[in-house]
Amino acid sequence: MATSVNDSARTRVDIERVDADRVVVSIPGNAYSISLRWGGEDPPTTGRMHGWVQAHALKVQAASAGGRFIEPLSGAPRIMAGRVEAVDTESATIALRCVLPVHVALERREDLSLCTPGAMVNFHVRSDAAFVPQA
Repeated sequence: MATSVNDSARTRVDIERVDADRVVVSIPGNAYSISLRWGGEDPPTTGRMHGWVQAHALKVQAASAGGRFIEPLSGAPRIMAGRVEAVDTESATIALRCVLPVHVALERREDLSLCTPGAMVNFHVRSDAAFVPQA
């Protein structure tokens, strides 16, 4: 694999608000306001931050249209869609170029067959999607 899943999934977000164990992040250049579980060791603060968004795909589906998106536009993510950038078959994880890069763990190993670099996919995500700050 030329590019690792972790390298492909790094991103920059603006942390708008901290709510207990969750942060509300916006993505520079668009209207998304996404609520994610805080995955850092230190307490979160507002401001611009680099790190990873981690999600768990429940069931991956091949997509022939629809583009890159997170649904809903505001709140906790339920559906993600985008292009596969990197695949780690050993850990059953992918880097997805969505509205922002996302590190995605696949719940079903058989979904790896749909996740080849360059493929468009979409899936529902578990409610525990998180932002993990870069160390």
